[in-house]
Amino acid sequence: MKRALQRIALKTGLAVAGVVIATSALAQLAPGDHSGGDRGVKMFERFDADGDGVISKAEAENARASHFAKLDGDGDGAITEAEMIASIQSRVAERAAKKFDRIDANGDGRISQAEFAAKSERRFAQVDANGDGMISRAEARDGMRRHHKAN
Repeated sequence: MKRALQRIALKTGLAVAGVVIATSALAQLAPGDHSGGDRGVKMFERFDADGDGVISKAEAENARASHFAKLDGDGDGAITEAEMIASIQSRVAERAAKKFDRIDANGDGRISQAEFAAKSERRFAQVDANGDGMISRAEARDGMRRHHKAN
């Protein structure tokens, strides 16, 4: 009985997550507000399967079903904790590999202290909008927003 309740809770949670994802994509792309950056645009385009500029309920449901199938590694109609962890680990590994490649300037498969420092110095200069050698709270906030838009 406990196992059945857990499955119902998981399925309900995943259904809600699908709706939240669709709603988030729409919210990120509200007219005049592009705070979602490229990530929000890409998400919206994935959900808007017919390219008509709106996400229908059917498109959101299809996106949810597709996402579920992707998470359900063995295709048995249920997502185990191990499958969820594997999916998250895979995405983290992909992002880490991309970040590593951006920092490894000479492409030798190793990040030297100089390469690591260069990345840090570039990031500091990007965030220090007024170039005074200090980062204010406002610059930090704005820098984080720009960073999340770019990534």
